Amino acid sequence: MSSKIYFSDKNKKSMSFHVTRGVSSFMAKVAPKMSLNATRKLLLTPAAGRKEVAVPQQMTRRKLETPYGALNLVEGGEGPKLVFTHGWSGGVSQFYPLMQKVIDEGFSVVGFDHFGHGKSAGKFANLPLFIKGLKHVLAEYEDEQVRGIVSHSMGTIGAVNATCDAKHVMIAPTFDFYNSFQERIYSTGITDKLVDRLLNEVETEHDMVFKSLQAENHLAKQSQLLMVHDKEDKYAPYQHTLAQVEKHSHASLHSTQGQGHGRVINSPQTWQAIRQLIDI
Repeated sequence: MSSKIYFSDKNKKSMSFHVTRGVSSFMAKVAPKMSLNATRKLLLTPAAGRKEVAVPQQMTRRKLETPYGALNLVEGGEGPKLVFTHGWSGGVSQFYPLMQKVIDEGFSVVGFDHFGHGKSAGKFANLPLFIKGLKHVLAEYEDEQVRGIVSHSMGTIGAVNATCDAKHVMIAPTFDFYNSFQERIYSTGITDKLVDRLLNEVETEHDMVFKSLQAENHLAKQSQLLMVHDKEDKYAPYQHTLAQVEKHSHASLHSTQGQGHGRVINSPQTWQAIRQLIDI
């Protein structure tokens, strides 16, 4: 359900908005704990049912134990490593074609399902967990040469928060996410009080403040930023990425047309950016 909220037209309102607003306001008053649990389930549960994809022959799957449960890792190849990190309601299998190409070029790869996604542990997910999940993966390979990080959508936010002086390929990067996130949630009709309580709960649990996590706050500390973005992306505005590229001399943009927010992952421009990262 959360994906329908985050990847929706925030300008559209229907009768359900007014019904949800009334019900959530009432429940927040008479049953605050129950209503918070329902809001948590609604907003922090990634979409289920992603089609099972077999792990390619040159890759293997294993579990990485963390304090938040086990992460599902898929790795393969030899040599310098590229790390792949997906977005909300995504999964490591989205990257299999790219990961195979990287292996064929003589490098190694590791991708993983974030907490609450795919075969990794957890019922719920959030941005702080995206950041912590990637940090655990990077720590697992700290003695190896990590050439760069390939990320998509919300994964791009986690990637620049979890690293410093790193090289990135950022696919459909998400900037100004906090305002967009709030607008889309509030457009559902859920009362502001419930949303604020949930956000405060997540911030307190992970000792992170959402506003400080915005990707644009963490670009300057990176070494190289190769961004790939479709001009018609409905969910992560292309103009936001263009503005960031103009601000940072170590950033460049590979633009696509008609690939949208998801298909852009396996576009020729994305592979071009990865090849550029490999050659840096």
